[in-house]
Amino acid sequence: MSSRLHEKEIMVTKLVGAALTDLEQTGGNHNAKPAGHSSALDAVGSREVSSAIPPVAGELCVPTLEARCLGRFRVFVDSKEIVHWRSLKAKSLLKYLVGNNSGHLASRDILMEALWPGCEASTANNNLKVAVLALRKTLESNHGENGASQLVVFSDRNYGINSKVALYIDAEQFEHHWQAGKHLERQGKDEDAIAEYDAAVTLYEGDFLEDDIYEDWTLIRRETLKDKYLAILGKLADYSMQKADYDGAIVYCEKVLGKDCCREDVYHRLMTCYSRMGQRNRAIDWYRLCEKTIRRELEVGPDQELVALYDKLARGECV
Repeated sequence: MSSRLHEKEIMVTKLVGAALTDLEQTGGNHNAKPAGHSSALDAVGSREVSSAIPPVAGELCVPTLEARCLGRFRVFVDSKEIVHWRSLKAKSLLKYLVGNNSGHLASRDILMEALWPGCEASTANNNLKVAVLALRKTLESNHGENGASQLVVFSDRNYGINSKVALYIDAEQFEHHWQAGKHLERQGKDEDAIAEYDAAVTLYEGDFLEDDIYEDWTLIRRETLKDKYLAILGKLADYSMQKADYDGAIVYCEKVLGKDCCREDVYHRLMTCYSRMGQRNRAIDWYRLCEKTIRRELEVGPDQELVALYDKLARGECV
C-alpha cells in the first residue's frame, strides 16, 4: 500500500511540474495567444507603473499590489489583504520578489538557492514550480478571476511581478523619503527635509521582514534599512534640540535605544536634554544606565566625552 501511495505522489509531482512548465512557456497567461500576436503582459521587467488605460473588452484587468515589508509582512491586492496562504513557501516566494528584488525579474536559479539552499537542483526546481502555482492560486482564491494570477510572470527562466502592476513597497517608499530628505538637506531646505524624514519614520513599523530573521537573504537588506532608520532618528533628534524641543528629541533618542542600546551619542543627547529641562537627576540616571549597559554588552566603560559630561552634571554645571 505504501509503495502505491509513493508512486501516486511521484505522479502528482510530475503532473504539477508539467503543468507549470506549460505555464512558464506562456508566461503564466492562461489565455496565451498564438505566435505572432502580442499581449499586454509581454513587456516584463520594467518597474514603471503603466498608464491607466482601460482594458480591452475580454481582457483581464491586472490588479494593484501593495507589499508591506517593514514589520510584519502584509500583502494587499486591490486594497484587499491576503489573509489565507496556500503554502508558506508561496508566501516566501512573494516576499523575495517584492522585498529583496523590488518586483524585478529574478532568475530561477537564484530563487531556488534562496528558498531551498543546499537542495538538489531538480527537487528545488519542482519545489519552485509548486510554490509559484500555490501563489497564483492564493491570489485567485482571495480575489477571484480578475487577473490576480497574472501578478507573477515567467520570462526566459526568470520569475517576477508583472510590470503592468501598480506596485507599492513600503521599504522602497521609506528609502525614497530618506533620499529626498538628504537631497533637501544639502540644499539647505531643513523644514522640507524634516518632513521627508518624518514620513520615513512613520513608514518604519518594524525591521525588514521581522518574522524572517533567520533567512540569510533578508539579513543585509534588514541591516541596511535599520541603519538608515537610525540615521534618520539621529537627524530628527538633533533638529529637535536645535529648536529647543527637548521632549521631541527624547522621543527620537528612545526609539534609537530601542534598536541599539549601546549608542553613547544618544545617551549624550538624552543627558543634555534633561539637563536643559532642569532635570539634572534624570540626566545622571541616563548616564548610570549607559555605564551599566555598556559594561554589560561591550565590557568597557563609557567614552571620555560622556564621562566629562557626567562630571559637569555632578558639579551642577549647565550643559
